[in-house]
Amino acid sequence: MSRVAVIGAGIAGSAVALALCKRGWAVDLFEAEQPAHGASGNWVGAFHPHVTRGDSPLSQLSRLGFQATLNALGELTAQGLLARGTDWDTPGHLLTIPSPEAGRAKETLHLLQRPSDEVQWSEPGQHLPSPHAGYFFPTGGWVKPPRWVQANLQACGEQLTLHSQHAVGSLDELTAYSSVVVACAQHSLDLAPVPGAATGVVKGQITRHALQNGQRLPHVLSGETYAISPPEDDWMLLGATYERPVTHMGCTDEADSDNLRRFQSALPDWPLGERLDQRTALRFVWHDRLPAIGPVPGLDNVYLSTGFASRGLLWAALGGELVADWIEQCPPENPLLRRLTPRSRLKV
Repeated sequence: MSRVAVIGAGIAGSAVALALCKRGWAVDLFEAEQPAHGASGNWVGAFHPHVTRGDSPLSQLSRLGFQATLNALGELTAQGLLARGTDWDTPGHLLTIPSPEAGRAKETLHLLQRPSDEVQWSEPGQHLPSPHAGYFFPTGGWVKPPRWVQANLQACGEQLTLHSQHAVGSLDELTAYSSVVVACAQHSLDLAPVPGAATGVVKGQITRHALQNGQRLPHVLSGETYAISPPEDDWMLLGATYERPVTHMGCTDEADSDNLRRFQSALPDWPLGERLDQRTALRFVWHDRLPAIGPVPGLDNVYLSTGFASRGLLWAALGGELVADWIEQCPPENPLLRRLTPRSRLKV
């Protein structure tokens, strides 16, 4: 049986591994640390479709990614590998919008005429006691990335061989494989360079606070702030900062204070308990903020699934299926999906 090598056992690489294993491929998954390292180790994260005036390719693609994520989480739950309400759920997501921008944002939603079960306009105080209006996504959700990665690996079964603590220094080490998929975030282009690509990294710090009097948010909150309180946990996550240039990966009190300040601006009367802990990770960003998924120009049988920026939970499952399609020589017919192939800045 032909084997595929996948580099990176985060949410991107584990999704690729699962898509290939489901199609009968044998996969060797290489991880320099342990699975769910880096941003995939964050305690919880959110996913929802994107909205832009004119319905940009990013927005259209985000809807495909959102549905792929829901399908993937649903399948793993049906297999007993994830528990809805504990590992993930879709309680709705409120994206707040600053008051000076609210009028135009509301007009945008009217012009788009998207279905109300996908996105609705929310007046101040309608879904959460916030002074800000915004977009409410009724099926917007959250998931614990480490649990998703673990479930992906379990679902691969015996067709997967995991090589933890095994850093790949060069693709020359993997010439025995029929195909190689590089899915190790900001390290991906070190192994599989894309000529003319313009990329960057952004540091994000998240903070966990204890719940006070058991008060948890009924919905995910983003926009002015980012906050999630899973129903079976006794904490709320705040974040994430957007720091660049990246000078170090340490946590700082300044970043925690920024997370708290932004939360209080969105929910000024919501009580929070003591700070529990914090965590930092990097987001790997392509110049146009779309992911890079597909064959690497100039490298035969080498593929990328990376550049997810802050939307890894939206792109991972879709990326896994697309890479599997490319490997099986069934490239996507949808021209939007073809836009995701690794590209230079001149080929937007």
